Amino acid sequence: MRSLIVLAAAPLAMLAACADSTPVDEVEPEPMAVDEVPVTIDLPEIPANSLTTIDYPGVYSRDGRTRLRLNADKTYELIRPDGTSVTGAYSELPDGSRIRLEDFDGGPAWFSVGNGAIYRLPSESTPFGEITAEGEYKREPDRPTASVSPSPTASPTASPAAAPTPAEPVEAPAE
Repeated sequence: MRSLIVLAAAPLAMLAACADSTPVDEVEPEPMAVDEVPVTIDLPEIPANSLTTIDYPGVYSRDGRTRLRLNADKTYELIRPDGTSVTGAYSELPDGSRIRLEDFDGGPAWFSVGNGAIYRLPSESTPFGEITAEGEYKREPDRPTASVSPSPTASPTASPAAAPTPAEPVEAPAE
């Protein structure tokens, strides 16, 4: 019985201790000790001469909002999240792994060309292998062109000559 009274008194003692607490708006927050854990992201190695070993023209996207189309004729189109676009020319740099866009947000921009992605570099002097996840533009899957000819068996509208004619009545044989 005595142990039952002790068990019943324990929660009451805890509630009484809470009554002496400081109101929330008067509490001074204390900084918590947080261990700095570096987040590592495995980025691919940019191959030497990637401009000749990778078929890089295509559409690249950053966060699904900013899109960059690199064309094989060394032109590009940058489509911003607000829908505005910039077109221009790009050039391949002598190191064989970077390109330079002439006008990207009001000035030139440099990108390392990787397999399945391009990486914006902070400056022209940044080595092609010093890429970051923040500068990554992932390649979008290639889409089929819209000028696909329809198959000869499927036509969206039938011509009048091809329309079926009603069946003629068949006479029953005479007996």
